[in-house]
Amino acid sequence: MPITSTGLVFTLLSALAWAAFDAFRKRLAREVSPVFLGLLLSLVQAPLLALWAATREPFGLPTASLGPLAASALLNGVAVVLFLDALRLAPMSLLIPLLSFTPVISTSLAWLFRGQAPGFVQYAGAALVVSGAWVLRLGSGPWGGLGATLREPGVRRMLLVACLWSCTSVLDQTAVNRGAGAWYAPVVTAAVAVLMLLWTALRSQVRTFLLAAKPLASRPLLAGLAVVIGAGALAVQIEAFRWAPVGFIEVVKRGTGMASAVLLGRLVFGEPLNGRKVMAVVLLTLGVALVVGLR
Repeated sequence: MPITSTGLVFTLLSALAWAAFDAFRKRLAREVSPVFLGLLLSLVQAPLLALWAATREPFGLPTASLGPLAASALLNGVAVVLFLDALRLAPMSLLIPLLSFTPVISTSLAWLFRGQAPGFVQYAGAALVVSGAWVLRLGSGPWGGLGATLREPGVRRMLLVACLWSCTSVLDQTAVNRGAGAWYAPVVTAAVAVLMLLWTALRSQVRTFLLAAKPLASRPLLAGLAVVIGAGALAVQIEAFRWAPVGFIEVVKRGTGMASAVLLGRLVFGEPLNGRKVMAVVLLTLGVALVVGLR
C-alpha cells in the first residue's frame, strides 16, 4: 500500500493529537483514577464523535465492516482491562515501553493478513523506536535481566496488550477498506465504552465510578480539551488508515508519542531531563524520521 502525501499528513496529525491527548490524560489522572478516566472519556467521546459523523453522512455502516468492527471493539475492551490490571501489578516504568512493540507486531500482521509488505526502512525505524523506549526503561529502575522481567506479574499482560492493540489497528483498517465511513469511530468507541461499563458493573464499582466523575467538574476546560483532542485523534487516525499502511502509522504514532512524553514532561510537568532521556528522544525521533523521510 503506497503512502501518499495525504496519508503522511493524516498520520502526523494523528500522532501529534495522540501525544497531546496523553499529556491531558496524565494531568487528569491526578484527579481521577486511570481506570475510571478511560471509561469516562470513552463515554463522552462517543456522542461527540457521533455529532461529528452526523455532519458528514447519514448513519450507517456497511455489513462487510461489522465483523472487523465487533472484533476490534472486543479486543480493545479486553486490552483496556488487561492494561489496567497490568498497571496494578507492576510499575508503569517497566510496562509502558512494552507498548513500543506494537509497530513491529502491527507491521507483521499487516504483512500477513493485508499484504502490506514492509521494507527494511520501516523495520529499521520500528527498531529505533523500540530501542528508544528501552533506553527510557533502563534508567527508570533496577534491571534484573530478561528472565526476571518476564516473571513480573504485569509484564505478560502488557505484552498481550501490545498484541491486541496491534490487532485492533489491522481490524480498523480492514473495516475502513470495506467501506466504513465517519460513523465507524463513534460506534467502535461506544462499543468499547459499553464493554468497560459492563466490566465495572461486574466488579460492583458503578457507584465508585459515578463518584469519581465529580472531580472533573472542577476542571471543565481541561476535561473538555481532553475529550475533544482524544476524539479528534481517533477520527484522524481512522482517516489515516485509508491512505497509509498500519505499520507506518504505528511507528510514527508510538515514536512521536514517547518522544513527546519526555519533552512535555519537562515543559509541562517539570520532570527532569537527563542524558538518558535526551538519547531516548534522539532514537525515537530518528526512528520516526527514517520511516517518514524515506517512505
